[in-house]
Amino acid sequence: MWIYLINMLLLIAWAALLLRDDGIKHGKLLFVTIATCQWILLSGFRHFSVGADTMQYKWMFDETKGISWERLGDNFVSILFGAADGRDPGYYLLQKTIQLATENYQWYLLTVALLFLIPFGIWIYRNSSEPLLSFLIFSTLFYAFFAITGIRQTIATAIAVLIGYYFIQTRRFWPFLGVVLLAATIHQSALVFLPFYFLATKTITSRYLLFMGALIPFLFVFRVPLFEFFRTISGYDEYDYYTGAGTFNFSMILILITIVSLWRREQMIAVNPNVTHYLNALLLALCFLPLTFINPSMMRIVQYFSIFVMLLIPELLRSFERRERLLVYYVAITMLLLLFVRNEPLYMFFWQQK
Repeated sequence: MWIYLINMLLLIAWAALLLRDDGIKHGKLLFVTIATCQWILLSGFRHFSVGADTMQYKWMFDETKGISWERLGDNFVSILFGAADGRDPGYYLLQKTIQLATENYQWYLLTVALLFLIPFGIWIYRNSSEPLLSFLIFSTLFYAFFAITGIRQTIATAIAVLIGYYFIQTRRFWPFLGVVLLAATIHQSALVFLPFYFLATKTITSRYLLFMGALIPFLFVFRVPLFEFFRTISGYDEYDYYTGAGTFNFSMILILITIVSLWRREQMIAVNPNVTHYLNALLLALCFLPLTFINPSMMRIVQYFSIFVMLLIPELLRSFERRERLLVYYVAITMLLLLFVRNEPLYMFFWQQK
């Protein structure tokens, strides 16, 4: 836990130095670069025991070494355009391509960290008004999956969301479709992000909110057929039902953030029209949230949309008056640190012994 805590304290220290109103030139760029590099080191140099799926992905990495390019190519075409069973054929081609440079799994983990965290850093730099807060939210709510657990979906998210969002902002559908389909070859779940192109710009009206307010409870009641549908199209058809499943704490946090953000939506949108995108992303996250009460792993679908919390909360804080803003800002940082300490996560570098 201590290495994570040191990482966050360093983020706060760098922000105090670089993100002041009278700070140095290009302070935001320097801060985001340093914060991104810190997370690249933590993610890429972690011990194989860190992360629930890290060892499983090592087995896949080692297995790919013995598979020929011809077989991987045939498999890719057969799965995408034929009737062959299987999924995510692009991931094996990506592994094979990286193995041209290195067959060392530790360097592979570092490469994956670069593939996700560099687009992530650019995404934060371009879109976040408070990059420190965005990185702290990542360091408490999202790092466990994107930095140390999921590899296929981490790469798919970098392509579909972090890169694809640029094409949503610039309203370029065909490039957006291309990156989402590319991401779907690495992890099929990326397809759930496709409708966001059309829904991101939906105006947040009272009628729309009433509709969503009725739809979300409806989806919770009918979560079983919804689960059957989405676990198939998202690539999670092997996931089963869990008795007592649920993500109560995260659900309450997401619902609370959404309610407060909708309350302040006019002030936020007046300053930054892209807030409409963030709010629509959270509403979609709430639509998928009932799936996690059948199988917690369906949180992976929610995360394609809940990741926009990292952009929304800074805008939410900015919507308050300056005196209120400072109070809410420090309360938010304190709560994030307490939430992190409460979880007591474990970490080791690759050179440390268990």
